[in-house]
Amino acid sequence: MNLSNYKKIVKNHKEEFKLFKDRFFPVVMKWEGGGKLHKVDGDSGGWTIYGIAYNFNKALFNNFTDFKDTTLEEASYIAFVKYYLASNAELVPYDSKLYYFDMAYNMGVSRAIRIMQKCIGVKVDGIIGEITKSKLHLLKEYDMKIERNSFYNRLAENNYKMKKFLRGWLNRSKAIFDFKY
Repeated sequence: MNLSNYKKIVKNHKEEFKLFKDRFFPVVMKWEGGGKLHKVDGDSGGWTIYGIAYNFNKALFNNFTDFKDTTLEEASYIAFVKYYLASNAELVPYDSKLYYFDMAYNMGVSRAIRIMQKCIGVKVDGIIGEITKSKLHLLKEYDMKIERNSFYNRLAENNYKMKKFLRGWLNRSKAIFDFKY
């Protein structure tokens, strides 16, 4: 695995990465199975380690063996760059960072951005432009929880194969919401 570009990005965001790695990443890892390589039937991500889904991140790895050898440190770089920074979590209020990052990691960056936009009352287009940035200070954890849980419920309602995941999704949403440092 070649993470040299990711390491450069992390270096350019040293303070934010420290906050991410010390505060947010360990909490999310409790829900991601840590370093245990696993595959859940019906999960589109396929094989997963440290929350990194192989099916969505194949380009980062030389092959499946390279993926299986991912370390916690490498996973933290990937999570920080591909999910935390990509969703602009560094720009949201401190009290909302963990919840917003967890949505991006669990649901995908695009969906997390659209939920965030709905919560702050801007055009829901999945693009973080100047208008969205100007309203990020309005983002509240509670609003995200309501929208996230509504999405999960609609997904399970409209796709019977997803129903088996609903309880876990809602438990995760609640636990991340309730988490206090």
